[in-house]
Amino acid sequence: MRYAAGAAGRPTDTQLRISERAAWGAPPDGVNRSERRRQAKLKKWTPHRSGALVAFFSIEMSSGLIINDARLMRGKNGYWIALPAVKQVDREGQPRTDANGKPLYNPVIELGDRATADRFCDLVVELVRVKYPRALDGEGAL
Repeated sequence: MRYAAGAAGRPTDTQLRISERAAWGAPPDGVNRSERRRQAKLKKWTPHRSGALVAFFSIEMSSGLIINDARLMRGKNGYWIALPAVKQVDREGQPRTDANGKPLYNPVIELGDRATADRFCDLVVELVRVKYPRALDGEGAL
């Protein structure tokens, strides 16, 4: 389905709401966006500090979608989410690797674009800060 763009080629508010509903699920009647974000719930939180890894988590979205085995990571530019993936194997069952010898993975779940990924990461970090205030203090205190 295509929609005409608004001023200067930007999407209209209606287009943004349609995309938002597709990504996050429609909010219940009378619920604004900030309240809807609170409807996502951390189902499981397992701290595990190792290199860039901060924790494993599962999250239930307001749409009812549950994402298990995601990882909250911390890099030089802040936090990011590693969604579940499965290791690629060859015909003999051996792990496939890239040119540098690192294992290759196939994503189980993907987010459509960088803006969606950033919003999802912001949502997870907000939920963690509310439920586990010391989890992201940088000191390893959980």
